Formats: sequence, structure tokens, C-alpha cells
Amino acid sequence: MNRPVKLLSVGALTLDTILRVDTLPTRQGKFIAADGVQIASGMASSAACAARRLGADVSLWASAGDDTVGDQLVAGIEAEGVDCSFVRRVTGARSALSAILVDTHGERIIVPFYDKLAQADPEALPTQDLTAFDAVLVDVRWPGAAALALAAARAIGRPAI
Repeated sequence: MNRPVKLLSVGALTLDTILRVDTLPTRQGKFIAADGVQIASGMASSAACAARRLGADVSLWASAGDDTVGDQLVAGIEAEGVDCSFVRRVTGARSALSAILVDTHGERIIVPFYDKLAQADPEALPTQDLTAFDAVLVDVRWPGAAALALAAARAIGRPAI
């Protein structure tokens, strides 16, 4: 019997507040949304959830504050079946947030917030043994972590994206 592919996903973990509006604002003012939702997201986190839904065994290496938003983010990604034991929780930092306005045509405006303290470069990988993973996926949001993960994957001959 074949085992599932093991993937390490590295990068963004963001609380997205997505609001549907008829048209995107072109001036200042208050605009009423037709619908809204909050989800744990971010490029690496979304990719991790998608890979998990396709049957992969996925771990996420991301960074979040030690706040209630961070708790919500980790719980949301864990609920998708992704291992969050490598998520770094930074004392005193605020977790990433994003406001996203989407119009009826699918056009969008994204306004993210990333706390520099939470996004500081890590000193080391969260595990010394990347051989447990078949592949590594990184996004651009946490470049210091991405560089470490990509170098480690290359050193052991693992595919990395």
C-alpha cells in the first residue's frame, strides 16, 4: 500500500476577512457588504489545505502572534487536517490580517497587515530532519523561512517549489 505524499508548506498564515460588494470603492466612504466571511488563509496555508484535501500528509511552517487571532488561525488550519505543530507563535506579535473586497465580477482589493515581529527571519528550521518530507512548498510572504527550507530541501535532493 502506498503512503500519502508528505509535504512541508512554508509561509503565510493570515486571517482573511472577505467582503462581497457590488462594486469596488473608487472614493472614500462607508460601503455595505452583501456578504462576508472570515477564514484562516494565506498562500502557504491555502496550498497546505488544498494538498491535504487531495490526500497529502501536510505540515505547515508559518508564524503567528501569541494572540487570539493566532489561536483562531491554527484551529482553522488544524480543522482541515493540516499539522500545525511547526507554526511559530511569537510573544508580543500580532497575527496577520487581511481585508479583501470582492465585487460581482470577481475583481478584488486586498489589504494585508503583517507584523514585522511575527515575520522576523527564523534562526533555524522547525525540524532538523527534512527527509521526513517528500517535497517542500514555499510562498513569498516569509522569505527568511523560505530560504532556509529551500536550501535544506536542495541539500537532500527533495523537490521544492
